[in-house]
Amino acid sequence: MDLPMTSVASNQNNASTSYHHGNLREALLSAAVDSIREQGAENLSLRALARVVGVSQTAPYRHFADKNGLLVELARQTFDELSGITSDCIDPSLSSADNLLRAGEAYLRYAIANPEKYRLIFGSSITNREQYPQLRTSAHSAFNVLLQLMAEGAQRGEFLNTEPMILANNCWSSIHGFALLTIDGVFARKEQPLGFDDMLRTHLQLTLRAIQYAPQHIPQNLPGAIPFSD
Repeated sequence: MDLPMTSVASNQNNASTSYHHGNLREALLSAAVDSIREQGAENLSLRALARVVGVSQTAPYRHFADKNGLLVELARQTFDELSGITSDCIDPSLSSADNLLRAGEAYLRYAIANPEKYRLIFGSSITNREQYPQLRTSAHSAFNVLLQLMAEGAQRGEFLNTEPMILANNCWSSIHGFALLTIDGVFARKEQPLGFDDMLRTHLQLTLRAIQYAPQHIPQNLPGAIPFSD
């Protein structure tokens, strides 16, 4: 099974070499992703990050009150990135079904390529989330891309005529589960009948089929489809 890489290099240079006056905040966030990858969010330390980027141990506190504050900002940025990449996939000229497939694939590929950040936004490493309204706003914005898509699809008669939140929860739980099972290597432990790209797209097709108003038989050209006999 040709699983994709579950982590990608940061689009920034190594934090210790990219830091210069004026971008300490971003250098710390970049170094934090590396630290989480290596030893988990629970072992993250602002003092250790300061050593990585080559500043005094008190310098990070000019930007973040504490470790939790840094994790909140990293999570907020991650939600904004997810919101951006999924929104960019929405084409008003396409059906809601096609837009769901496009946005769903973008979401999954982002999650799988950024496992540390993806686990962070839904995990328990961040405490007292309710005290950070900016984080809540970014999280809602990311989810609202899917919610709006569900509302439009139901209004057009493409999706089941029910509350958009119910449809969105169904789709998101399916896609989120696929992301985590891939990140955790669960699929890789078993021989799969499809290559990863076909497996991902087939999963999205089946997720879509569950909410369609009048679902058709699985298309014969869908990877893994078994021809129906007369």
